[in-house]
Parts: sequence; structure tokens; C-alpha cells
Amino acid sequence: MDSLYLTALLFSIIGGLTASVLRLPPLIGFLGAGFAISAIGLNEIPFIDVMAELGVTTLLFTIGLKLKPREVAGPRVIGSATVHAIINTLIFAVIFGAARFLPLKEVMGLDVTALIYIGIATSFSSTVFVMSQLREQNRNGSSVGRIAIGVLVLQDIMAVGVLVFSSGRIPEPWAIALPLLLLLRPLVSHMPDRMFRREMLVLTGIGIAVGAYSLFELAGVSGSLGSLVAGMVLSGHPVSERLFDALVSVRELLLVAFFIKIGLGGLPGVGGYLIAGLLVVALVAKALIFMVTIHRMGMSSRTSVLSGVTLANYSEFGLIVMSVAVTNGILEPSWTSIMAIAVAGSFIAGSAMAKFEDPILHAALRHLPELPPERLAPNERPVHIDDADALIFGMGRVGLGAYHRLENEYGMKVYGLDFDEDRIELLRETGHNIIAGDITDSELWSRIKLSKRPRVIVMAIPSHYDALHILEAIRRSNTEVVVASTTQKRQHCQPLREQGADVAVYLYDGAGEELADQAMRAYLSK
Repeated sequence: MDSLYLTALLFSIIGGLTASVLRLPPLIGFLGAGFAISAIGLNEIPFIDVMAELGVTTLLFTIGLKLKPREVAGPRVIGSATVHAIINTLIFAVIFGAARFLPLKEVMGLDVTALIYIGIATSFSSTVFVMSQLREQNRNGSSVGRIAIGVLVLQDIMAVGVLVFSSGRIPEPWAIALPLLLLLRPLVSHMPDRMFRREMLVLTGIGIAVGAYSLFELAGVSGSLGSLVAGMVLSGHPVSERLFDALVSVRELLLVAFFIKIGLGGLPGVGGYLIAGLLVVALVAKALIFMVTIHRMGMSSRTSVLSGVTLANYSEFGLIVMSVAVTNGILEPSWTSIMAIAVAGSFIAGSAMAKFEDPILHAALRHLPELPPERLAPNERPVHIDDADALIFGMGRVGLGAYHRLENEYGMKVYGLDFDEDRIELLRETGHNIIAGDITDSELWSRIKLSKRPRVIVMAIPSHYDALHILEAIRRSNTEVVVASTTQKRQHCQPLREQGADVAVYLYDGAGEELADQAMRAYLSK
């Protein structure tokens, strides 16, 4: 094998590991690898363009596999994504329109089309980075997670639309029939489900993505749209989940080629770094636009602020859009490197903001007044609870077991609290008393109105830090209630007891029923 590929591989591994050690997304390391390879004089790697294109094609196909209409059909999500995209594009176009007067060759002579492309490219948020942040913060199913994921999906669709428009090609007459492919979705969902071998899933998935890409290209339409549509057609079939799981690693490997390709363009000059720095500073404006837009759509101040902070970064799709503008001669080649630096900087800034979330939240809430209850989304409004004997925080398997034991064996009136809306809906349909909300949300407690103090509180939540934080808040207002908590590590039991828990159970020493029994024994002994 050519030593050139070995060099690229080694630089990529070193870059990815370095980024991981610094708790940054590996793609920052891959961008750095591309810059480093360029710095040592290697400006071209054979077939990397093909691999990069295949990576983007696979990315769009997997997005289509996960695309569920109900996740993006809500008026709040559609409104938030659309309004933000328009306002962000206009504001960033104005910012860089004003920057044309600076003595920097990169911004001199930018026309209206170039400014619009800059505004569009900066409006997208990174799916990879945001999903990683939500997973680390255990917020995938929360209101913040729902808003963020819905906005990301709509942004992905918008990005594909930009790529289609930017192709500048005149479609063939028969291209008008391509939307009819979506009509195959109900038929495909009923096809036999007999594919389980991972190698066949990978081969078939890439084959379908490339085939759809080629079909749309033949029709004179962007192949990127074809890959997305193919994923959407298959999204209703049981095999779609297995296809997604099988393709994730392959997709990430191929996208390494895309980021290295961007880095091979070389580092920008001093002016380019200044512009990239301006883009990172402008993240404040991007976050504020998200906060105000989401708030106006009926979400609480806290949800709006956290969603804005979570989405305040630049996207790998921004890189793709910027590279298209460069290819079409709308922007100078240096803008690809500038955007790459800005994307990396936005991830670093986003990681830093996550660590200072509480101060940012408190500062922002002073300037973002709460909406009247009637204007808030249903799951953001005040909750009234009558005659609750016990509260269960976290309605997973353990929490549900504790709920049933306290209700059936001890005759208590029990309410469960959870933020996963799918699970909330399922449990409510089966007759459970469920309160929708994030228990780590300090504003949740101001929304909950109790007619009497509960006798028992059970915390069945995975995060030890969250359990300690909630326990401290409980003990500040109620020293009598019996509090029982699970923990995923045996050594965390003692800190929970020292913080004020009456019962701390190592998760694998007993299920929810045992936790409920111990909570009641502690209560009856008082």
C-alpha cells in the first residue's frame, strides 16, 4: 500500500486521539490531521474525493433512515428551525457585509450571493456534536433534546435543499416523477424482514444510497437528495434500525476522508484566522437567536436557553455548503479552511459552555421573561398534584417496579416523574400517574403544586451527581420525607447516605421492588 495512505491514517489516529483526550469530537482531530498533512507538503491523496463524496452520501442516507415525520412536524420545531435559519442568514450576511470594509482580502469584494452563502452555512448546527452533548447530559428524551433533535433534522433537510439548488443543473423532464418514490414507503414497510448479517447490511445500505444518488444525478437533480429520499423510503421498515447501526461506523470512517480533504486545502492566512475568530464570537448571536425564537414558540425560558446553548455551534453541513460555494466560484478557496477553523472553534466553545451551563442559565433567565401559562407548550405548564403519597423520580424499569410495589402492596397514591415523552405517553395510556418534566430542572419544582407533602420519594435515576443535587434540594425544604435512591456504583451508596438519603441501594443488589420495600421500612421505623 502507498505510504501516502499510511501517513494519512497515522495523522488521523493521532488527531482523533488527541481530540478525545481533550474531550472534543474526534472530527476536530481529523481536520487537524488534514492541516498537518498539508503542512508537510502533501496536498493531494488519490481517491480521497471519492471517499469523501461517499461519506456524505452515506451520512444523508442514514439521516433519512432516522427521519420520522412526527419529530419534525410539530409547529414549534418547524417554526424554531425556519425562523432561526432566516434570521441567522440575514444577521450573518449583514455582519460580513459590514466586514467588507476591513482591510482583509478574504472579505473584500463579497457580493450579495456570497454573503447569503456565508449566512446559510453558519445557520446549521452540528448533528454529531449536539447528539454527543445530549447523550452526555442524558437529555435525549427531554424537552431540550426534542427541540434540538427536531431542529437538527429540519436543518439537514434544508442543507440538502441548498445543495440541490447550488447544483445549478436543469432537471430532466422525467425528474418530476421522483417524488413518487416516497409513495413506496408504505409498501416497503410491509416487505419481508430477513436481513441480519452485518456485512450484508453494510453492502446493501451503501448500494441503495449510491444507487439513489446515481438515479437523481441522471435526472439532473442533486444526488444528495436521492440518498436522503432513499433513507426516508426505508425508514418505516424494521431493517432500517439495523441498517443504521451497521452503517454508523462505515459512515464515520468515510467522513474522515471528507474532513481530511477539507484540511488538505491548507491553513488560512492571518486574515483567515481573524475571520474564523469573528465567526466563533458570533456564536453568541446564533445562541441568542435560537433562545428568543424557541421562547416565542411557547417553550419555557429554561428550555429556550438550554436549547440555544446546545445548538450554538457550526456544522459539518456548513463545511459542505461552503465547499459548494467555493467550487461554484462564489467564494474564494480560503473560505473552506476558514469555515473548518470556525467549526473546530465552535466545538471547543460549545464544550466550554457546557461546563458553565448553570451560570449561563442564571444570567440569561434574568433577561428572558417567562411566558404566561396559557402560551406555554402543554409539557411546560404548571402541574397540580393532589394527595400524592409517594413520588418516583425516573420511570425506567427500576422506577416502574417501585411504582407498582408502593401502589399495589402499600396502597399509596403514587406519581412518577420522567422527561422521556415517548415513555410518558406509553405509561399514561396504561393508567399511570406521570408528570412530564426534567427532575434536574430547578424550575420544575416551581411548576409542581403539591396539595400535601409526600411521605416517600424514590430516586431511580442513573446520574450520581444529579441524585446528590436533587437530594440536597429535597432536604433544604423537607427534612421529614423518606428518600430512597439507587446508584450504579457500590461506592456511591455512602455519599448518598451522608447527603441525607434514608436508603441507598446498589442497582444490581435489588430491583425497584426491593427499593420500595426498604423505603417503607425506613418510613415505618420513624
